[in-house]
Amino acid sequence: MRYQWRLILDPPMSGQENMEKDLELMDEVATGECPPTLRLYRWSPPAVSLGYFQDENEVVDMKACRDAGIDVVRRPTGGRAVLHDQELTYSIIVPEAHPFINKGGVIDAYRSISRGIVTAFNLLDIIAALTPEEQSRAGLAPGSCFDSSTAYEIQVDGRKVVGSAQLRRDGIILQHGAILFRLPGDIYKKVLKIDYSRKDDQKVELGQKAAGLHDLGYNVSYNRMTRALVKAFSMVIPAVFTSLDGVIKNKGD
Repeated sequence: MRYQWRLILDPPMSGQENMEKDLELMDEVATGECPPTLRLYRWSPPAVSLGYFQDENEVVDMKACRDAGIDVVRRPTGGRAVLHDQELTYSIIVPEAHPFINKGGVIDAYRSISRGIVTAFNLLDIIAALTPEEQSRAGLAPGSCFDSSTAYEIQVDGRKVVGSAQLRRDGIILQHGAILFRLPGDIYKKVLKIDYSRKDDQKVELGQKAAGLHDLGYNVSYNRMTRALVKAFSMVIPAVFTSLDGVIKNKGD
């Protein structure tokens, strides 16, 4: 059996617009107005998104963000701060009771969705693996998503390339995440505050923990990744997507 899903391919939008649209789609799925949804999008201008429970005064240097032309927005999901720049972002909005999720808990949903992303990477000849639970760890920055790994997030060549966060409300799951093409390590250092209280042996450079696909030598375009994700999720859900029109042509693809 193949399940009916909706596909949305959006042009780059501001941080506020992107977060508002994810919540709008969550409401539409909750009311039955539309089927489960896969949305793929980008950000313009670049933005730092804060986890729902993070204190911006502890995490982000607001003046540095303003000087660099970087928006700051709060996500509806939990987790740690992410700098959205050279990446492709996905969001999955699906009822908890959908067979794709198998009525599981948070980790089960992460595992199911991660399987789709890993399958997309495999279609592009990128060997990816899930972070084992025993390797989950915190990092140096008090709020940086890519300075830490949590269970069942995705690594390539031992470094984190996808960071995800999740919200559950009214029986609906919203999970969205950043698929890195380049890790802007220098900008992270400027806009996010550092936790200097951590032990020296825990102070590992961000670039040793995380990387973008281009940083690792994988010359994949945004369009190729978009098409691979659509194909992969059509295989693992399995889904028939209601719209395949409007694939975004990005500069340099």
